[in-house]
Amino acid sequence: MLRELVREKLRQALHQSYGLSEQIDVSVPEKPEFGDLSTTVAFALAEKLRKPPRQIAEELVTHLDQSPFTKVEVVGGFINFFLKPEIVHRALREILEQEHQYGKLELGRGKRAQVEFVSANPTGPLTIGHCRQAVLGDVISRLLENAGYEVTREYYYNDAGRQMKLLGESVRARYLELLGQSVPFPEEGYHGEYILEIARKIQERYGTTWAESPREQFTKFAEAELFTEIKRTLARLFRLPPERVFDVYYNESWLQAPSRADLVFVTNEMLVQWLRELGLAYEKDGAIWFKATALGRPQDRVLVRSQTGEPTYRLPDMAYHANKLLRGFDLIIDIFGADHQDTYQDVLAAVRALWEGGKLPTECTPEKIRVLIHQWVNLVRGGRPVKMSKRMATFVTIDELVDEIKSTVELDPALDSSQMREDFAVNVVRYFLLMRSADSHVNFDLDLAKSQSHENPVYYVMYAYTRIKSIWERAPQVSLKAHALEPLRAPEELSLIKKLDEFPQVVRDATEHLAPHFLAVYVRELAGLFHDFYERHRVLDEAHPELMHARLALCRGTQIVLERAFALLGLKAPERM
Repeated sequence: MLRELVREKLRQALHQSYGLSEQIDVSVPEKPEFGDLSTTVAFALAEKLRKPPRQIAEELVTHLDQSPFTKVEVVGGFINFFLKPEIVHRALREILEQEHQYGKLELGRGKRAQVEFVSANPTGPLTIGHCRQAVLGDVISRLLENAGYEVTREYYYNDAGRQMKLLGESVRARYLELLGQSVPFPEEGYHGEYILEIARKIQERYGTTWAESPREQFTKFAEAELFTEIKRTLARLFRLPPERVFDVYYNESWLQAPSRADLVFVTNEMLVQWLRELGLAYEKDGAIWFKATALGRPQDRVLVRSQTGEPTYRLPDMAYHANKLLRGFDLIIDIFGADHQDTYQDVLAAVRALWEGGKLPTECTPEKIRVLIHQWVNLVRGGRPVKMSKRMATFVTIDELVDEIKSTVELDPALDSSQMREDFAVNVVRYFLLMRSADSHVNFDLDLAKSQSHENPVYYVMYAYTRIKSIWERAPQVSLKAHALEPLRAPEELSLIKKLDEFPQVVRDATEHLAPHFLAVYVRELAGLFHDFYERHRVLDEAHPELMHARLALCRGTQIVLERAFALLGLKAPERM
């Protein structure tokens, strides 16, 4: 709201000074001595007007309505704005009036978006590597829904490839071992204890009757067991029923033998034929190759293997993305780990070539597809990496991570419960994976995650919320008056309001840039300003009712914004700490 007020005053000055109508950037300066808001519009106009930025800035200020400001200054080519307290109060009034509509966007109104994330083959429990992608996808989906999009959360997995065969062979070998048979374990098979657990379930349920059963039977059973566990884990992480964690589970096998006419319009075979017709597929050494070099990629890639006739990952991924476009989404978001860096570029190059070659309709432009690549998560305890897991043999699972943090959570004894400890542990996992940009590595510090102190950012943020809750428990029954904010004049009060006013812009930036960390960082900064205000100023002061009511209104505004941010980040605050 405050930014828009400054933009409007600048638009008027720009029109009066030069007869121009330009997009104007207004931001919060890094240092408070440079004002509440600042603009670089003079730099943006320098080339067009053929004038130095400082001269442009000074000319704009001469035509600027300065009534909302205590001061407007030009520093170099920057224009810095210092807002009057009564103008700042307007931002708090807006929050109190809009309540939980505050920060809602219209960017995607009437549009459909698809977010594909996790997409792990069901060959084992989800690890902390999958966890980062899961949390990113969940929050991006929430942000898009907040922006008005109709969102389809989608999970794609390869149920027809070599990994699934190895899964079935691994379970079959463990099952036969339980029956006392000496059998070789498959080379490159899965060694985690979870494989033995699945084999035991088969033995307990079917006894020795599966001794001669084919590998496919073991694969099908293991896939069902593991997907049940995957859904249960994601339900825990997303705080949703297992049946609602994803809207669509898209099977790679559908692209070979389509059984879903509503989801499959292009098969692997059709896609290869299209590439051949465009001169982008050829045979060599018995294999079918994608001529990626013709599209500027560094090397050609195998699409169909010569030995087995099976497709490599790239072929079904190309077909899958062609189908995504044909399904009519306005926005398609892929969230991948860093190991997909080369693959996705080949896939998008092929899809673009199909579109430019007329194989896909005009409306199926590849510009609809956005890819977010995230870096890895390193689990650290005592300053050293944690790698081993009893169940997985090599990695720590999401459930193991949540359980370990949950076991150390200490809350108010009067309210402590297993569910509250669970909620706090999930908060920690989610926030620790969201507070850095996706393209940065995360060192997940277990010691910090388990600490119950202000050094733990989750504890620090949640404590701000529970402080507000405790105020309401002790506050007299009052009717908050959004128009009675004049007593709020202290620097800490005004700084807090100005930070609350930033929320809609932070949400917009996080949505447009697919950057949930913007919101995670904002929440911590907001909590810091609230703690500063709370520790310096008495809220419940019945000797000064007007000031008390104004400060209660400020607390309510902060509570609204924290609740809105928590909902977008998928966090759940405890009633007490």
